[in-house]
Amino acid sequence: MEYIRLADDNPNITDLSDQNRPDKLAEQFSELYTNQWTDCYQVLIDNYAKQQEESISILLRILIYCRHKKPDNERKYHK
Repeated sequence: MEYIRLADDNPNITDLSDQNRPDKLAEQFSELYTNQWTDCYQVLIDNYAKQQEESISILLRILIYCRHKKPDNERKYHK
């Protein structure tokens, strides 16, 4: 019981069940970069003979497009 009172509303105590805590978010972004981003980048370089800057620009445009479409997708799939 003492721990519950100590942890309740204490910003210095990490809630390990929170999937959006800072270390979990960092892990998710790291996995995104390590897996999907580098795979896509490599496909552009290998198959389309794109230069590094052009490949990164293409990936950035895809990311921005997906970000702008996200609300539409959420409404579509979360009914």
